[in-house]
Amino acid sequence: MPTRGDRPAHMHCAQPDIFWAALLEKAYAKLYGGYTFLKYGTVGRALQDLTGAVVQSVPPSGPLLGGAVPRSTLLIAISGLEKETKRRRSGLLTEHPYCVTGLARVRANSNDSVTHGSGSSGGDTSLIRLRSPWIGGEWGGVWCGAWSERSWEWNALNERDRELLSSRSSNDCEFWMSVNEFLTRFVVIWLAHIGPDDWALEPGLHTRAPWRAALAVRQWRAGFNAGGPHKFIETTATNPQFRIRVPPGHPSKAHVVVAVAQKYECYRSRNYEDEEIGFTIYEVPPGMQRVTPQYVSEQMPLDFAPLSNLREIATFFALPAGDFVVMPHAAQHREGRFLLRIFADQHTDVWEVNEENLVIHNIAAEFCDERTIDARILYKLRARYPHEIDATQLQAILKAHGGNNRGFRGLGGINCGPSLELCRGMLALRDPALGGRLSIEHVPALIGLMRFWKAAFRRCGPSSSGTATLSRGIWASKVSSYCLRGLLWAGGATASNKVLEALVSRFTRNRQITLEGYLLSMARLHLAHERYHSLDAKAKASPLSLEEMILMTIYS
Repeated sequence: MPTRGDRPAHMHCAQPDIFWAALLEKAYAKLYGGYTFLKYGTVGRALQDLTGAVVQSVPPSGPLLGGAVPRSTLLIAISGLEKETKRRRSGLLTEHPYCVTGLARVRANSNDSVTHGSGSSGGDTSLIRLRSPWIGGEWGGVWCGAWSERSWEWNALNERDRELLSSRSSNDCEFWMSVNEFLTRFVVIWLAHIGPDDWALEPGLHTRAPWRAALAVRQWRAGFNAGGPHKFIETTATNPQFRIRVPPGHPSKAHVVVAVAQKYECYRSRNYEDEEIGFTIYEVPPGMQRVTPQYVSEQMPLDFAPLSNLREIATFFALPAGDFVVMPHAAQHREGRFLLRIFADQHTDVWEVNEENLVIHNIAAEFCDERTIDARILYKLRARYPHEIDATQLQAILKAHGGNNRGFRGLGGINCGPSLELCRGMLALRDPALGGRLSIEHVPALIGLMRFWKAAFRRCGPSSSGTATLSRGIWASKVSSYCLRGLLWAGGATASNKVLEALVSRFTRNRQITLEGYLLSMARLHLAHERYHSLDAKAKASPLSLEEMILMTIYS
């Protein structure tokens, strides 16, 4: 340890044979690369590093003190600037951190005059207990004004009241002052909300009410869920969504803390913290599955944390009974990992908004029931092709009849149309024997299915905001990959977040998806569902989940 004379050069304990403070300081300096870097930090950063808590800074207020002190929240108050003469009179150190350790209320003209509380009524006086990190004397930062131990207000208390207040001030550097005086002399309070796991491990916090907590580590990916702030109406709904449900029946509102932290390194690699993060919270109807672009365009958010280049953004809410959706976000298209933490002081249900993997079967029969056309197509196909065809022949059928046959209209052309890979995927839908061949009887059904999916792509593709670019040929059209969830809905399928992310990774390029990629996505989803249900029917209990089967099929 660095020393000056026979004592540690920096932080040290009053007792010369106790070194835990200096050892802790040395470990903290190593984390940031040296003692020199410690002077660049902030109180909030140190609190987060040393406690792992959700940290936020707020202006001082009486209701804030009354709500935070009884809970497992550490409060650090920063004193304001004062003239030197005033500082010598008050004893407070300017721009200095003080720990808030308790509250009391003195009731005048009462035998039982000291109780817990933060408000004032009639002749009552609300007091706050603070602790200075320095010990002793005028330069120890101990308050010397009203309600200090040598003030006339303190001496005017009866002996029992003084004993009660003194017993609560267990340290020499603790002192009492009125809440009103505190609000005028302190400019900011740092709140460190301690999670339930740390609360259970720290006996000193067991007298305070614990927070309930939920956390999730997720990531933003460009083209999938990096939709940006709420001003980007068409893409912000693709951000990760987390539902908060405050059940009815509680007499007061639920106090909820929402915090979003980006992945960060220490000061030596501080460029990781230059990215901007934020979050938006919406109040939603109970029956709404997820926030959609249409809902974003019609409703204003309940609140939002604007983009800031901080390691963590935290906001305190008082929420009534109802449903709310939190959407963490970064700048649009910016990738990165984040940690979401939601603390609540009463029972609330928190979960990530997700969807089940579902496929509506027999879409061709339900929407494209053109039996007469199917019969004409079959008659012509039987005359030119064998009873069973392979993927190359299927591709030739779709291209050769692309512009000349009413039944195939729009599916292809001489120089454009479905690729061989797509034809293989479509063929697999009607090839349970895995022989690589398709009965000619199934071709009209596949054509109807492709026609329906192509209509869904055309219907959802055009956009006035530039998220889609449709050219003269539908096969050359490109749609923003952020629209893929809506395209799946239009095509009669839903996908979980994990499956949707895999589809974006597999079938999109440069944050865009073509008709070819969309049809491949739908074909793979259908194929995975059919294979999974076939296995499940044979084995009763499949060793794979449906999501695992879909993911395997997508990357096959």
